[in-house]
Amino acid sequence: MIPYTVPPPMIQSAEQVVPLKEAVEKVLQDFDMEDPALPLRNPEVARKDQPPLRWLRSAALSDIPENPFRKGTNSSSEAEALLTLLKTDRDQAKTIETLLLNLKMKEPGTAMALWRWAKRQERIKPWNSSTRQIWEDKLMAGSAPAMLNGYALRHALCWALADKDEARFAALKAVRAQDAPTLFAPFQGLFGWFGEISPVMRLWVMPGLEYQDRRLDTLLAFDGSKPSRIWISPESDPPQKLPTHTAWIVPTEAGSQTPDDTTLSQVELSAGTGISKRLAAAKGLAYLAPSRTEFESLGLVFFPIIIELDSKGAIQSIRMGDAAPQTP
Repeated sequence: MIPYTVPPPMIQSAEQVVPLKEAVEKVLQDFDMEDPALPLRNPEVARKDQPPLRWLRSAALSDIPENPFRKGTNSSSEAEALLTLLKTDRDQAKTIETLLLNLKMKEPGTAMALWRWAKRQERIKPWNSSTRQIWEDKLMAGSAPAMLNGYALRHALCWALADKDEARFAALKAVRAQDAPTLFAPFQGLFGWFGEISPVMRLWVMPGLEYQDRRLDTLLAFDGSKPSRIWISPESDPPQKLPTHTAWIVPTEAGSQTPDDTTLSQVELSAGTGISKRLAAAKGLAYLAPSRTEFESLGLVFFPIIIELDSKGAIQSIRMGDAAPQTP
């Protein structure tokens, strides 16, 4: 007889089978465009749902995903059409546009592969507006998962602003404003900045961390010259050198100050002190922006941001978020 002090053996139960929709959500929650090496969950699904889930996971992890669908099915044809697109030479713009327009996108994995491919290509060379708008619109169609649908809308708005394309902005607003009303307001305000002098912001000069109320055209560039470009990025490590006439504003991670504060909280002071020390070593200067509230009120909500000024200090262009280069 087994002594009562010994616990009974545990019976290992199989992982609970979940609906495909729930499994897709789990994978999307794990996905990180900036770090595709992060592990993705592999939920247990019914046998019929295994190919769509494998297609999604492969699309999230591989530049050229594997088609797991049975040959001759609609899903297999969709996957093959997508793979043809991914393997098409980037210079064949008209062919790419035709493939995009004809692409069926009922499988979540197809939307994932399209988004990753489009962004990967964009980092090598920006898309022309025609091709870009076709793949944005394809991802904003109702069949794409909500997360990727939202990414595409944000991307479209960022590029409409960068292109000063008010017609594109108006078209997006007419169709999507009810779905994401808070997303449109920042861009609406920024369209009014073109040709104007920037509003005043409370910034903290580094090194030294003394606050000043300054317009963008009155800042000093990293090298001490008059700026024609403003680089707004939360990267805490200063480069050894920025492009000539480029001023650097560093929004803090916490962003906990109010626009009227005249002293820094301990959290913001600590962040600013660390950046200031590295700036001193790089022999440059920059500006700490510790108020998320002020940035949001101005519409500057996605980083990084590049703002170009003319010789009189008026704003000529704003490239924000998806439309901004990754480095100044």
